[in-house]
Amino acid sequence: MHQHDTLPLIRARIRRAWALRRVCGLIAVAAGLRVDRIIRLEARGRLVPDVALRMALETEALALAFSPLPACD
Repeated sequence: MHQHDTLPLIRARIRRAWALRRVCGLIAVAAGLRVDRIIRLEARGRLVPDVALRMALETEALALAFSPLPACD
């Protein structure tokens, strides 16, 4: 965990990895949606900030673990 990690920054890194085709798009979309939900839950007080950040970092790690699938013809 980096000291300057934020939920929006983590979401942006997932989206960037997807845009650069470094990760599976299917997984990246789901990961981005999950981080969006974590952001909403934290904003509503349903998740404490430390837990929200940990969950978002776990989501990012999962997204980065899946390489892209080959293109379909």
